[in-house]
Amino acid sequence: MTYNRIFKQIYTVTLGVAISIFPLLTSCESEVVDLEPVDRLSDATAYTTPNRCELSMVGAYDAAQCGIYNDSYSRGYPFGAASIIQGEMRGEDMINTASFYQITYQNTYSVSTANNLYMWQASFEAINRYNTVLAGQTKAAADGVITESIGNQYKGECLFLRALTYHHLMIHFANPVNVGGNNNYGMPLYLTPINTPTDIEEALKIGRSSVEETYAQIIKDLDDAEKLLPEAVAANSITRASKGAAIALKTRVYLHKRDWANVMKEAAKLAPSAPYSSPIGGYKLESSPATPFTSYANNSESIFSVENNSDDNGSVNGAMSAMFSARTGGRSLVTISPTIYNTSYWLEDDKRRSLLFYRASDDFYFCDKYQNPTTREEYAPIIRYSEVLLNYAEAALRSGNKDLALELLNTVRDRSLADPATQSYKAEDFGTTVDMLKAILWERRIELFGEGFRWPDIHRLAVDNLVPSGGIPAKIAYNTKTKNKGIFKFGAAIDESWYLASAKFIPYTDKRFLWPIPINDLLRNPTLAKQQNAGW
Repeated sequence: MTYNRIFKQIYTVTLGVAISIFPLLTSCESEVVDLEPVDRLSDATAYTTPNRCELSMVGAYDAAQCGIYNDSYSRGYPFGAASIIQGEMRGEDMINTASFYQITYQNTYSVSTANNLYMWQASFEAINRYNTVLAGQTKAAADGVITESIGNQYKGECLFLRALTYHHLMIHFANPVNVGGNNNYGMPLYLTPINTPTDIEEALKIGRSSVEETYAQIIKDLDDAEKLLPEAVAANSITRASKGAAIALKTRVYLHKRDWANVMKEAAKLAPSAPYSSPIGGYKLESSPATPFTSYANNSESIFSVENNSDDNGSVNGAMSAMFSARTGGRSLVTISPTIYNTSYWLEDDKRRSLLFYRASDDFYFCDKYQNPTTREEYAPIIRYSEVLLNYAEAALRSGNKDLALELLNTVRDRSLADPATQSYKAEDFGTTVDMLKAILWERRIELFGEGFRWPDIHRLAVDNLVPSGGIPAKIAYNTKTKNKGIFKFGAAIDESWYLASAKFIPYTDKRFLWPIPINDLLRNPTLAKQQNAGW
């Protein structure tokens, strides 16, 4: 059973604010036969049976997986693939090798650039879908169409997706919590459905909330989701939000809020003590770091992923394997940078190097986490247990608990070491707190490469008191001179002159640190037009 292109073919669109309003049903082909004609479905009929309520919930996930891009469904915005690819292209650990991601990679975007325009638009389309489904499921539960427990599950899933999407918008379009300026703008908070002309008129009056207000709403949604959600949804515990997923996402959000105490509080729910495994959801690290990617639909480490399949994915122009892979069928448009694979923090015999694919014709290493470029069916990894442990480690260290931080850091790192008995970190390896923090942050880069985490970490660390990123990093500008320079060898020194002038460091005070509100919303929403990001 799949929920694929049929959904893509039955939508109708009403634009308003930054939001396209969609119908909320998707279905297996066999189930569509049992419904009234899809062009007659409405809010009045979408929640009249348990089956339709479930299909509406699937529609909410579909909005997260793949929204409109350039008048068609493709590219996987916001979470089918785009969040991962754009998260890497805004950083320096992967290299753009073609014109495809050049605008993002070289920071030459504008209010009309497609990638940031459709990230914004597809995200708010998805948020409106979640809100509409949330209202519909609430009524269905009140009317007795679905049980209270199922209604709570659906509501929790919608709140989780809304929090996830709003946080993703914050890392691209708003400043971190400890960076002033930009009028302290966060996101416009749309918390109810916008499906009628009256709704649209009211929504046009909603301006951007503050950074603090936006984060408060994200945390509220996740707190409520945790209370409402079961430990697992029977249909698919990886691709449906769960109690554990809400808690795990809170560890990430609190990390971005620099609220170390709450990172530790939430993480301890999933990782109470060594040897680390979660009493909620049964999450634990797989013995091999490759398993979450080779067995993406069934493993103990993936807490939440967005489903793709051969019929419904980010397409050849946007799917992760299509972009990253150098295997047969891959376009190999994005490679791994020597800035990460030559670092001394990544040991030469580390098992995670098996997730790199070398192609001699390019003299490049490519990300091999997504190994199906012909079918493009792998799930988009959004939250893994290893991230939770590293979030916990960083918060523990910043809170003064170096022993716990070291234990958590080694838990993640040791499973990939050839000989943990001799290679594991020891307390004496770190002279200062900064030394250990650098090791934790490098471990994030190594463990999570190719999963879209580089930009979120650069963003939240812009003015960090211990290891500030300072802004958009210098990047290797790919051209013919980058081949056969003898640096594509593990442990080789990097010649700094290899960085071209066009790829120099950009400080966080530059307007390009934030993406601008896109032109579409500037034209149709007078409230947001007055609240553009500074400098744009």
